[in-house]
Amino acid sequence: MSIKITILVNKIAGNGNAKIVLNETINILKIKNISYTVMASTYPGELIPLAKNYANEHHSEQEYLLVIGGDGSFNQVLNGIKNSHNSNTPIAYIPAGTGNDFARAAKLSSNPQKVINHLSTHPKIELVDCGKFTTNHNNWQYFVNNFGIGFDAYIVHKSNGSPFKKIFNKIGLGKLVYVSYLISALHNQDNFKISIQTSSKKHQFNNTYFVTTTNHPYFGGGIPILPSANIHNHTLNAVVVEKPSLRKFIILFIHLLKDRSHINDPHFHNIEAKKIHITTYNPEYGQIDGEDTKKQSFQITFQIDHFNIIR
Repeated sequence: MSIKITILVNKIAGNGNAKIVLNETINILKIKNISYTVMASTYPGELIPLAKNYANEHHSEQEYLLVIGGDGSFNQVLNGIKNSHNSNTPIAYIPAGTGNDFARAAKLSSNPQKVINHLSTHPKIELVDCGKFTTNHNNWQYFVNNFGIGFDAYIVHKSNGSPFKKIFNKIGLGKLVYVSYLISALHNQDNFKISIQTSSKKHQFNNTYFVTTTNHPYFGGGIPILPSANIHNHTLNAVVVEKPSLRKFIILFIHLLKDRSHINDPHFHNIEAKKIHITTYNPEYGQIDGEDTKKQSFQITFQIDHFNIIR
């Protein structure tokens, strides 16, 4: 029996790389004579209803949903699936963004030929972790990478709003925008007070530089903030870094890249649990899988959840 593939794509992901990957994928499908449908987002967030509508329909075991895009695109599809009537709908994924942190953590291939070959020959469906969060204990949202507050979110917010981002992206130098705002964050991101509550203990930090609730080791396009985290351990990790001096920050970053020994520094804290509640007491920037939120004070409950990925 032949398969059928529905492709959900954000063509502008990865500075337009997703459109290139889409065209390559379509050529492979045509050569293999595989039936396919393409649904491309035309405005920010549209992949959420597209994915929800897909999951609400009946599909045979020979029909597959394939996402082409970056971490933000995958986040939207996951939220659409999880809020549908069939929240266990499996998702196949070709990473084509700039960061691709979830694909890195899940060891997913970015090769369209390899992905299509797997879908054509009895693909494996695997249950993996994701995080979910709520601010009102009613409306849950989902993330595959992390929810950051403070330093990393400052960089995301400033970069996403930069008038130079599109210009630099067009000439392949988009990451320079992030580097420039990293330097800005070092000077402008202040320390702030937070409390973290788990089922067994309450933690308080008065000198927080950033707090990231993460589902796996990576953030920021491959930075291994917590090497021990993984998408199969059924827990979330709240990583807190207290504000160091500029010299100390540079040393921490070198250790992170060199041998991962940053986790032993007294400025670094890791809290692991299935459920975590975080409160901030001053307005700060937030980011969810690379998409920024408005500056605000947060009261967020996080829990571990799961979804089906197609390998």
